[in-house]
Parts: sequence; C-alpha cells; structure tokens
Amino acid sequence: MGASVALAGFGVSSCRRPELHLVPFTKTVEWTIPGKFLYYSTAMPRRNGAIPLLVTTVDGRPIKLDGNPLHPASNGASDVFVQAAINELYNPLRAKRIAENGKTTTPAAFEKYLGDLRTKIGDGAGLAFLVEETHSPTRERIRGELEKMFPRMRWCVYDPLRSEAQNFATQISFGDNLRLVPRIERADVILALDSDFLDCGEGDIASSRAFSFRRRVSSGKDSMNRLYVVENRYTLTGAMADHRLRLPASQIPLVAHAIATRVATATKDSGLGSILATLQVPAGAAQFDEQWLDEAANDLVSKSGAGLVLAGPQQPVVVQLLAYGINSALKNVGSTVLLRERHRNQRDNSILQLAGDIVGGRIKQLFILGANPVFNAPRSLAYDSTSKTWVDWPELQKKVPDVIRLGYYEDETSALSRWNLPASHFLESWGDALSSEGHYLAIQPMILPLFGGFSELDLLNAVMGKPKVDGPELVQETFQASKPSGDPATAWSKFLHDGFASHILLRDQPPAFNGNTAGGIAHNLWSPPGPAPTPESPEVVLVRDYSIDDGRYINNAWLQEMPDPITKLTWDNAALISPRYAKTLGVETGDLIKITVNDVVPVTPPPAEGKPAPPPPPPSMPRELEIAVLISPGHADNSITIPLGYGRASLNSVGEHSGFNGYLLRTASNPHYIVADGKAIASIAVKKVGRKYPLSITQDHFSIEGRGLVREATLEHYREDNEFVKKIAGDDELPPQLPSIKTTSS
Repeated sequence: MGASVALAGFGVSSCRRPELHLVPFTKTVEWTIPGKFLYYSTAMPRRNGAIPLLVTTVDGRPIKLDGNPLHPASNGASDVFVQAAINELYNPLRAKRIAENGKTTTPAAFEKYLGDLRTKIGDGAGLAFLVEETHSPTRERIRGELEKMFPRMRWCVYDPLRSEAQNFATQISFGDNLRLVPRIERADVILALDSDFLDCGEGDIASSRAFSFRRRVSSGKDSMNRLYVVENRYTLTGAMADHRLRLPASQIPLVAHAIATRVATATKDSGLGSILATLQVPAGAAQFDEQWLDEAANDLVSKSGAGLVLAGPQQPVVVQLLAYGINSALKNVGSTVLLRERHRNQRDNSILQLAGDIVGGRIKQLFILGANPVFNAPRSLAYDSTSKTWVDWPELQKKVPDVIRLGYYEDETSALSRWNLPASHFLESWGDALSSEGHYLAIQPMILPLFGGFSELDLLNAVMGKPKVDGPELVQETFQASKPSGDPATAWSKFLHDGFASHILLRDQPPAFNGNTAGGIAHNLWSPPGPAPTPESPEVVLVRDYSIDDGRYINNAWLQEMPDPITKLTWDNAALISPRYAKTLGVETGDLIKITVNDVVPVTPPPAEGKPAPPPPPPSMPRELEIAVLISPGHADNSITIPLGYGRASLNSVGEHSGFNGYLLRTASNPHYIVADGKAIASIAVKKVGRKYPLSITQDHFSIEGRGLVREATLEHYREDNEFVKKIAGDDELPPQLPSIKTTSS
C-alpha cells in the first residue's frame, strides 16, 4: 500500500506544470509602457509581391498583424495568410537545430564547414542555388556579388505555382524588365480567362480592393463593373461573376481564340491580327455558347480603354499573348493595365536546367533556400542515360555531394540534405521586398529569432565569407543606393516608420505591343486543343489550395481549420468533380477514386547516315493517385480539379497524412493541367476504388455531431417527461457509430 501511495504521489507531481519564476526586467524593452501596445511597420514576402503590414507588439512580442494603413496598396487590409503568420511564428514544430547528416551540431561547426567549402568552390562551376521568388532587392544585390566571386555559379528560381508562361509572354509582347499591373478600379468590363484574380494568393490585396470599390454604389450616377469569367471550377472570382461560362481548362485556349477573333474583326488591329494570322482551329474542335462569346466580345469592344482581359498564370503562352493582344487592340494598355518597370535577372535558371546539370554530374554544391523540391518538384525531371531511366528530384538530390538546406521545417528535403539550417521568420529578421505594384518595402524584426534561425541574407553573406551581420546593415546598403533625399539617418528612420520608400517613384512605360514578335511565337507554340474531354478520358487540373497555398502552410492549424471558401472542406483536399460526371462514375462525396496517367511512348529517332538508330528513351512509369471525391456544383463536366499541397507522409506535425498528394501526377510538361492530347499524355483513366474516406465539410454541420441544435418536445411529451431538456437532445438522431478523427478509411 505504501508503494502504491508513493507511486501515486510521483504520478501527480509529474503531471504538474514545471515551476517558473517571474523576475523583473533588468533592462526594459525599448519604448515599452505597461499596458500600451507598440506598432511597427514591416512586410510579408509573397510569391507575387510583398504585403505591407502593421505589427502590434506587447512587451517586445508580436501578437497581431494588419495591413499598413499608410500604404496605398494595402490601406489597412490583409488576408488570411497574413493573419495566420502569427501562428507560423510561434509554431513549436519549426526547425530548431543545425543538423549535419541528421545529427545536431553547432553554428561554429557550420562556419568551419563553409570556410572549407569556399576553398573547393573555385569559380563556382559546381555551385548552384535553388531559391524561391521573394522580390528582395537586397538578395538580388548580394546575388550580384556572389556572381562576381563565383562567375560560373547557377541561380535557379523555383516555385511550383510560378508562371513561366506569363513571364515569357510579357517579355515577348512588351520587352525586358517589365511587369503588367492591372488597374481594376478603372475597368468597366473585365474578362477573366481561368484567372482567379480575387484570390489574394493568385492576385493581390490591391486587386480585391479595387474590384470591391467598383461594386459600391452610393448614388444614382454611380455605375458598377461587369465581370465575365471562364473557368472549369467555382472560384472566388467565379462566385462574383455577372456572366460565367464553365468548361474544361484545356479548352480555354479555344475560347480565347474565339473572343480574340471577334475583337480583331471589330477593331481591325494589326497587332492582334498578327497573332491570329496563323492560328488554325482544327475541325471537330469543341463548340461553345456563341451568344455568350458574342456578348462578351461586344461588351469589351464597347468599352474600349475601359475594359480588361486577364489570363490565369496556369494558361499556356499563346493564351497569355492573346489576352495581351486583345488589351492592346482595345487601347486598354496604359489605362486599365500598366507596363511597370521591374528589373528581372536574365540569368535565372529553371529547375529543369538544374536537373540536367545534376544528372550530368556538374553540380557539387547545392544551396536550397526555402524550397521543398523533394515534395513538390515535377516528376520525371531528367533522363539518366547511365541508368536508362527517368529520375525524380529525390534521386537527383542524392547525386549532389554537398546539399545545404535552409528550411522553416525539417521536411522531406531536409532528410536528403547534408546540412539543415533553421530558417528565421520574417518577423525575426531584417530584409526588404517589392510589392506587387513595385513599391520598395521594409522588413524589420519584431523579436529575436526564437530558435536561432538564419535569414536568406545571413546565409548568402556567410557563403561569401563576410563577417556576420546582426543588424540592418545589409538592407541599409541597398536603401542608401536608392539615393534618398536629406539626411541618411532621417531617411532611414522614415523608411522604417512608414514601411515603404516614398522617394522611389514607380516608372511606367508607354503602351507598345510587339504584335509581329508575339505572332511568330504564337505560331510556333500554338497547339490547339483536341476534342473536349470525355468521361472515359477526363482532364486533371492542379491548382493552389485556398488554405495551405502550395503546401507551405500545411503545418498551420489555423489555416487547416479554415473552411475552403467554396467547398467548405477543412483539413483535407479532394478531387472536385461535377454532379453529372459523378453520376457517370457512380460515386458520391467521400468515395475514393484512382486516377492513372500514362505518357506517350517515345518514337525511335531516325538513324544518322551510316550509323545505327539510337534506342528511344523509355516511357516514364504510369503516375497514379487515389483520392476522395467531392461533388462540386458549377464544376465543368469531365474535368477533375485537385488542390495541391496535401498528402505529406513524413512530417511530425499537424499536416501529416492529411489529404492526397496531387504532385504525384505533375510533370514539367504538364504542370497545371493534364489532358490526353496524344502528344505527351496517352491516356487518363479514372475508376472507383470501392472504399470511402471521411471528409470534414462545415456546410453539412446542420447539427452538432448528431445532436440537435434546439431541444424541443410536443405537449404530450412534456407532460410525460417535464425534464427532457436536461437530457442530451437528439439521442434518437445519433448515428450507430460516432465519427473519429483517427479513422482515415473504411
């Protein structure tokens, strides 16, 4: 009995919280007054441009993020990713250690390793950097210094949702170092071709605010804009459309061609005519609602100079060129869409080029800053002539002797890296960035790195062998190069106070569309879609997720808990299909289906004169994915939409085993949608598996897990049991087995 009491006492004490001692500040936090909040400006780096922010701090700790009210693009507005960034900062699942080959080590050991590595790099012939797009002028400046030190190094910018087609089309149509900035508040008529510009992840906050501004009517003289949308799935933009046309994403090039033809006929524009001159639509192509197309084109023509055509970043180059040509023909360029100067380094490499260099054994040192290519890189990236097989990124990364990863979490890429460094949060480090419209923004730390993290600037500076910088010196050097007026210290203080550099003027170029060059490129790249997808051969569309983007926020429980704004799905993704296609497959919401994608068998190349024919490269293995179905009204028939970023199996986190990995179907030639065109894809097959997967959809929460929301009874029932309200309401409605969060399939 005594032993039992002793063990009981031990158990109770071990369950208590550890004792913590409160001690007074020996040095108070700067400017702190007890009970008063302090506010600082900063910015959150994003794919399409940073968002200016105002941070609320208490005792030196950030607790709330809002838009910067001083900045015209934000005016105090923010989005869900900004609000959830606080959860990212304090997330205990962050990378916390410096590790070499999976074993914890010290900063001194890594500094020694970098010192030894610099002696091996030489001119940088074997050095490569794989980075995400952050639009940081200071990072670009340091990159220039690195290229002077290592002139043969490679710099690869990779983001699974980055639009190479859009960047290339802009360069061809208008020239180098330009970015198109839509001025939606000036547009009376908008046509969105697979463009979800009201989603801040694809567009930006300024676009959403501008569109909403034109929907407000305060007097009888005010007018509203009109929105035409062509898309395969219901989006936030489609939900706001006045006129919406649903059709498969692979057929949108034909719609763009049809509308461009109508606009060219009405305007007689030579630039748009140059693009259309050699683009032929094959016989037997899909037919669309002619009245819808006529009205959309006529509306755009009637609002010349006040219309706007936007093509989604996932659409091919020719669709981008057609959209630019329509805007030019209608005199929209310079009015509703501006040509803004934005320097772009022409030496950027793609992940395909990097994969080829790795297969060739030319990469010896690889620095991966932030990206997670082991999880999200396209499949069958390169062909290995030695093993005679197509290889994915994990096999490629294993071929590089020295891989140094700077990551916010220890994830799939970290596991295959020699060195893993914890990345600092943007609220923990100095930096700078450009907004989507080109404003120069300040990023300043609110708190010291919680887990000793490194910023990208810290690591790049260390690679050059320069002394460690703990303050803003690297950013200050970039800021001073912009030549602010007046006293440098005063200008720097104003920059940090306001959050942006007001002395740097945005430069817009006059409208000049190069129709002849665009027409030649369009002729070479035009690959008209074949017949519309069928139930036996549907298309698969891969899109960003409204909650976790491309998967980078998978560990953020706030975002996982947030219902999808269209489907109301939480904690999962699913294959979105139309009710008609679901009936064809014989499936309901929650049923598992298996998608199989087969590539075209390569053709044997013709032999050279006097030499035997070389063997063709073997076809890649079929790509397969099992995924749950979610029936989505408004979805195009014979089209399957899969949000990316889920299906992680190697995370010790809230996102582990959540959803299904759409990246398994993705290749470099089909990054956004997959359709059996007979050129790259031979067939797409879908079949019902015969099992179910539980999906948490808040729209179906008409009761509290089977319990009635209201406790009611008839008069007779009340007379029999006048204390019925004390009992659990809805006992008779309870299912035989309550759902469990641990059940993944049945």
